[in-house]
Amino acid sequence: MFQVQSKRPVILEDAGLLWIGLLSTAALRVVLTACLLGLLLITAVAEPVRLVTKQWPGYTNADYSGGYFELVQLVLPQEQYQLAIQFSNFNRAVILVQKQQAELVLAVARVDGKQLLLSEYPIDADTIVAVYRDNLLPATSPPLLTLAQLPNYRLAWDLAYNYGQAMGLDVAGYEVTDVTQGLDLVKKGRVDVYLAEQSDLEFADSLTTLRQLKLQQSEILQLPVYVGFPRSAKGLQLKRFWDQQFKLLLKQGKLHSLYAKHPGMVLATKVPDCAVSAC
Repeated sequence: MFQVQSKRPVILEDAGLLWIGLLSTAALRVVLTACLLGLLLITAVAEPVRLVTKQWPGYTNADYSGGYFELVQLVLPQEQYQLAIQFSNFNRAVILVQKQQAELVLAVARVDGKQLLLSEYPIDADTIVAVYRDNLLPATSPPLLTLAQLPNYRLAWDLAYNYGQAMGLDVAGYEVTDVTQGLDLVKKGRVDVYLAEQSDLEFADSLTTLRQLKLQQSEILQLPVYVGFPRSAKGLQLKRFWDQQFKLLLKQGKLHSLYAKHPGMVLATKVPDCAVSAC
């Protein structure tokens, strides 16, 4: 009897441990399965989106920092969209989206986006600056070049920017490949005025050239720019999502906070000549 009584507790204890172990193993499997399913779900939901853009200091930096990238990440949450970024010149960026080889291009003016779907709200306003020699203007003229005076001069601007058409100028302009070429043409007298986006002149090389050549600068106007999407089913779906989220974030005040961190960016409600009624 003693032996029987002495063995029974041991058997019951072993069985209990075995039962607890089985429960622990089963629970662990459930947790691991849930985690795996969660990861698979996130992977399945996150839609790949290709963004192609030119590098603009402070906006689309080479290390993927900058105001425009922060805006894209805010409007397109990573749980839903898996972003792949490619840098290119502006002309090629627009063409890639037109050909549906990418889904997003940034800072597109309406005249440049006729073959694209454009966001309802502008994301910024390009500040167009005229660069010219200090002896260009007659002594009797105002000290700074104005929009009304531009048709009197030989103009140049970056390839695919179409600043002449965007500003309503009925003149042809010489298209240059980059800022360096534009400044060089002004220096050599081959054009009178180079029209550039202000941020393009903020690269170190551009600033050095401007100082060395002692070129004058005059702000001409601000031009609303948008996000461009391809004319496809996916592009339309992405545009609708972007417009909905942008409007919601604007209403919630989250966009105000982001734009306050980047004073060079102009919020949609403050963009001049904005075509959206809410602006």
